Amino acid sequence: MTATIKAAMRAAVLIHEHVTGSKSQDAPLCLPEYSWNNIQRIRQQIDAARQHGWHRAASRLTEDLANTLDDCRRELENAHRALQSHRAERQVCSASDIYRDILALYDEFEDVDIDLVKHELSFTTDHIVLEDYSLGPFQIRLDWHSLGSSRPYRVVALDPHPPDSRDDVTHPHVQDEQLCEGDGRSAIRAALAECRLHDFFLLVNQLLHTYGRGSAFVELSNWNGVPCDECGDSLGEDDRYYCHHCNATLCGSCSASCQDCGDSHCTGCISRCAACDCEYCSDCLAKCPECRKWFCDDCREEGLCQQCHEKQRNEEHEHDSSETARNEPVAAGA
Repeated sequence: MTATIKAAMRAAVLIHEHVTGSKSQDAPLCLPEYSWNNIQRIRQQIDAARQHGWHRAASRLTEDLANTLDDCRRELENAHRALQSHRAERQVCSASDIYRDILALYDEFEDVDIDLVKHELSFTTDHIVLEDYSLGPFQIRLDWHSLGSSRPYRVVALDPHPPDSRDDVTHPHVQDEQLCEGDGRSAIRAALAECRLHDFFLLVNQLLHTYGRGSAFVELSNWNGVPCDECGDSLGEDDRYYCHHCNATLCGSCSASCQDCGDSHCTGCISRCAACDCEYCSDCLAKCPECRKWFCDDCREEGLCQQCHEKQRNEEHEHDSSETARNEPVAAGA
């Protein structure tokens, strides 16, 4: 008997004993806690974007929120169906069926591992490439002591290629080693509940080779950069500018430099001098108390814009002239 067959037999027996031993216990209800946390996070990001006036970013985040709400709704529906079918208990595979499933994994994949100490069954995918983006191989690690819990397995990147903006994302649908199962959730949960291990690993492997645009933690279009908060274009690390006032991320085309201090600003945090029409930040412009318009230092004199200053000088000159004329003595005989 080879070491592989012996380990497979031992693992099959242990898995079957664990599942049937906890069969009398109530199965834990899998609530969409992960999706709900994402909803809270995105909502906070939307509030922050609106407060800063980042309308494009807020619009994009609102779309992400709608997709995450859909995921949460589907997971709630799955939990509701699980409660309704609680009495109809699934038939768990026998130890011999589990053993055959494990051997089938060795036939299907090159790198399968059984760790009896850590009670883990795992296999490594091939090098995954999605839309020309190289993501590397992933190892799917099933902890059979966690079967029946909400997170019985992990998806571990062996050669991580995370996006520039998120170190915790290693795949468009993997965050913190947790797979967003999407529409495959029901099939995966059913396979785990019945200990159909071969089906489970095939399903997860298939999802890792699939990209669902619009439901990703980070879209592939933004993988190698973060979006500009003004135009939405993807920016690499060396192509980013930041608004000195609100810290918005900007591309070179959307970044404007203050004519005075030289700091970069977004369109919402920079204005034009009403006289020279050059761009200045709010700190480098002042309001004329007379006409109530904003002017740079070069276009102001003594706190007023040049036009209002000139008008004031003319009025003062006319006033002085009239005072002088009124105070001159009248000639005799006039």
